Amino acid sequence: MSDNLARWLYEGAVAVTEGRREDARELLLRVIEADEQNELAWLWLSGAVEDRDDQQVALENVLALNPANAAARSGLANLERAAAGVSRSPSGEWVAPPPWDDNEVVDIACWQCGASVYSIAQFCWQCNAPVRCCNNCAFRLEIRCKQLQDLTNAVVQAARNDCPWWRPPT
Repeated sequence: MSDNLARWLYEGAVAVTEGRREDARELLLRVIEADEQNELAWLWLSGAVEDRDDQQVALENVLALNPANAAARSGLANLERAAAGVSRSPSGEWVAPPPWDDNEVVDIACWQCGASVYSIAQFCWQCNAPVRCCNNCAFRLEIRCKQLQDLTNAVVQAARNDCPWWRPPT
């Protein structure tokens, strides 16, 4: 990989993690235009695009290059799971779901270590990761709920955030 491609890939990945999606898309598309076989560029691009169809295409391209890529498989599974629970108004706008009932207890896997935890737990008993956070939510890839809650920073999303629309993955 050339120095320019490596730099664009790195800067694109940093832009994704900082929430600068437009910058990330521009940089990652440069990499892909120069090297369509760049698995990492496609994977990072899936996090830089907002449209679910575009995310799916990027993840499917990763799997076409490497069928064993666990991150892409997990991403596609999350997209399918989120699509099943995301509501849209007739105009296509995202509609927040009704608040999660705290009396409903669901057994979920911790996003960080995979331990079995209850959805009402504040922290994982095994790794102490916050449970009620974007990383462990069925709407993890839905950016609009995060914008409404001012949770645009990935670090804040990973912390316990008390989002009224929080839903554990099913």
